[in-house]
Amino acid sequence: MNQPQDPLALEAQVCFALSASARAMVALYRPILEPLGITHPQYLVLLGLWEDAGAGRTTSVTGLAARLYLDPGTLSPLLKRLEQQGLVERRRGTADARVVEVHLTEAGAALREEALQVPGRVVESSGLSLDELEQVKAAADAVVAAAHGPATVGA
Repeated sequence: MNQPQDPLALEAQVCFALSASARAMVALYRPILEPLGITHPQYLVLLGLWEDAGAGRTTSVTGLAARLYLDPGTLSPLLKRLEQQGLVERRRGTADARVVEVHLTEAGAALREEALQVPGRVVESSGLSLDELEQVKAAADAVVAAAHGPATVGA
C-alpha cells in the first residue's frame, strides 16, 4: 500500500476510506430497498429480527441494539417507524416487564421473502465479484473485532 508522504493526508486515513465506502454501500442499497418500503437501517433491524425468528429466539430492544452496535435510544425511532409500517410490534416481556421485546408481525415476516433478492442485487449493482465482497466483509469484520473484541463480530 503506497502511503502519501503526509501522514495526515486524507487519502492516507483508514477512517476516511471506511466512511466513504460505508456511504457508497448504503447508497447502493437505497434503490434496491426502496420497492420494499424500507431504509438501510430498517433493513439491518429486520435482518436481526428475521434471524432471531428463524432460530426461535425472542428479541429484546437492548439485545438488538447491541447486535447492531447502536444505542437503544437510536434504535427506538427505527422500531417506531417499522411499527407504524405494520412490520413489528414492541411488547413488554412476559418474564420481565422491564424488558421490551420486538416481534415481527405477519407482514414483517412475509417481507423476508421479498428481501431474499436483495443480496444478489447488491452483488450485481456493486461492480464487485462475490469473492471481492467477501474479502471486504472479512476486512470490515477484522476492524470491528479490533475495536470491540472478537466475540462481538458475527460470522
